[in-house]
Formats: sequence, structure tokens, C-alpha cells
Amino acid sequence: MRTWADWQRTVFFSAVPLLGVLIGWVSGMWLAGLADWVRMDWSQGGKIIGITSALSLCITFVLHHWFASKNRQLKAERRATEAQLRLLQGQIEPHFLFNTLANVHSLIDYDAPKAKEMLGAFTAYLRASLGGLRRETGPLDDELSLATAYLTVLQTRMEDRLRFEINATPEARLVPLPPMLLQPLVENAVHHGLEPKIDGGTVSVDAALRDGFLVIEVRDDGVGPGASRRAGNGIALDNLRERLMTHYGDRASLTLEPAEPGCRVTLRVPLDV
Repeated sequence: MRTWADWQRTVFFSAVPLLGVLIGWVSGMWLAGLADWVRMDWSQGGKIIGITSALSLCITFVLHHWFASKNRQLKAERRATEAQLRLLQGQIEPHFLFNTLANVHSLIDYDAPKAKEMLGAFTAYLRASLGGLRRETGPLDDELSLATAYLTVLQTRMEDRLRFEINATPEARLVPLPPMLLQPLVENAVHHGLEPKIDGGTVSVDAALRDGFLVIEVRDDGVGPGASRRAGNGIALDNLRERLMTHYGDRASLTLEPAEPGCRVTLRVPLDV
């Protein structure tokens, strides 16, 4: 539905070419040395102005509607991408839910304090995860809270095989991001890096502002890229790159490289969106 602002833009972009035609015609007559142009046959001049104005008006409307259509298309693609994200979250959360509840159930009989700790961390995870579904963007601090709760739940299950560190500057924590940009990177670090390793390892998340970008690094000292036989890592990164392109264009980047040992993933997003 067209708003008052849309109509204002349409009138403005229609009036400007007409005014330009009139000013150009008068200026052209003056530069041509036709000093008596005010006494010329205005019916002929009026026809020229009318035809030119009509053509300008048609071109203006065509361009305006073309750009408006492209803008609507981009918005629709962005909504579709966010809908796919919500669907993906809906597929992931039940799997994590059932595994966690099964672990809590098994802990209740012989280690109730640990079961309580795990349930508390899982409640924090659900609160952070469901909160992200209700908005298009949120501060990095919310993503870090989600990652912390997720890793705490897994740490209760994996015990000494999982350690984690999360460090972010106060300024970085306030930067708005689309939801679920960090979480897949943390999940991949555990799933593909540490779980295949007998003695596990450490996941580190660092975030800071550098040269007009928010830079997030997720590192693990696990088996390293290519060593894990589990499927899905490449798909997750490709999906993230598509979301970054939708939201930031080609200004954001996501890179993966060996960290000796393990793997490092670096996410860079511009601050001036």
C-alpha cells in the first residue's frame, strides 16, 4: 500500500524533469540569441514543451516504478532469508532440546546439583534463543549470552573435554547484528573441532572494533579443518555467507583457516550499515 511519503516522492520526481525542461527551453532560446522569443508563436513552443514534458513524465514514472519494484524484491528476499533462518532454528532446537533433557534425566538420580546446573544453563539458552526470533537485529551481547549458555550446557555434558573463553570489548557488545550469526560458528567449533578429539579442547570467542568493522574470531584447538569426517560444516558456512550478503552486501566477510592446532573463523561486518 502506497504511503503519503511514496506519493510525495512520486510528485517530486515528476515535477523536477518538467521544471528542467521549461528552464532548459527558456535558456536555450536565450543562448540562441532569440531576444524576441517572448513574441514568438507560443503555440508551436507549447507543443514542443508539451511533447517533451510528456516523454519526461513517462520516463520518470517508468524509472520510479522500476526502482520501487527492485526495492520491494530485495525486501522480499531478505524476509525469505530470515524465514529460512527461523525454520532452521526450529529444526536445530528440538534436537538440542531432547539431548539436553535426556542428560538432565540421567543426572537427576545420581548428581542432582549437576542436573540443576545443566537445566539452569539450558533455560538461559532457550531464553536467549527465543528472544532472537522476535527481532531482525540485536546487540552482539545477546549472541554472546546465547553462545555462553550453549557452551555451558555442553560443558556439563562433556566435562573436562570442553573449555571455553569469551572476550569482547564493551563497544563491540553493543553492535547490532542479525540473529544467529555467531551461534553456528560456535556449534561448528565444538561439533567438528573438539568432539572428534579424544581429549577435547578449548573454544575461544573474541570480538572487537577494528577500522570501522566489528571483527569476531572463533577459534578451537581441535582436529582442524578437513580432519573431521562429520558433514555439514561447509553448508553452515555457505548459509552464513548468503545471510551476510543479504544484509551487508559484499562489505562483510567470513573466512576459515587453520590455526595450528585447530581452526580459526573470522567474521567481519561493517559498523556503518
